[in-house]
Amino acid sequence: MTIMAVDTPSSKPKKDGEGFDWLEGSVGLSVVLLATFLGICNVKDGNIVQQMQQSIIERNNQWLWFQARNIRMEMYLTAADEMRAMGVPSSPEDKTTRDQMIALYEKKAKSQDAKMKDQETKAEELKEAYGKLNELDDKFDICEAALAVGLAMMGVTALIKRWWLFVLALVPSLFGVYMGVAGFAGLEAPVQEMPIIGPIIRLIL
Repeated sequence: MTIMAVDTPSSKPKKDGEGFDWLEGSVGLSVVLLATFLGICNVKDGNIVQQMQQSIIERNNQWLWFQARNIRMEMYLTAADEMRAMGVPSSPEDKTTRDQMIALYEKKAKSQDAKMKDQETKAEELKEAYGKLNELDDKFDICEAALAVGLAMMGVTALIKRWWLFVLALVPSLFGVYMGVAGFAGLEAPVQEMPIIGPIIRLIL
């Protein structure tokens, strides 16, 4: 009776790092970091949008006050003119009283005029502040769009497992990170003037 030897597969444990897929690991780490950064940018962008809305409300309030004070000033000036057109006073006491009222109306008109200029200055400052906030908002919008494209390309990379696609996905991803950092740091990023992506960004925004 012959006994045949049976080969059993070796069950040696793999060493640390053995069989590790560097492409999958790189894609996974990149997705985690980019998604985290995108979430932070979304929160910041939401806060900026709220500040923009508040700036618009305050600016509209300043212009409403400007119009109200303009109406008051015109009323005071009209009242002073009407008192001047009342003719010759019947007595010196009436003339004194009338002159005092005219002076009072003119003083109130000047006060409203000064306050109007103050409202106008505040409205212009709020307009300038809104413009700066809008520039920041544009940076974060571009950041979110670029990171969304990068993450989508990372997903395709995980499916077809090609290094060249991973490198290509890093281009919009790093550009999105750059725009996000520029938004947080308040850096100038004239992307709308760039020769290739500038027209596309102007079309989107």
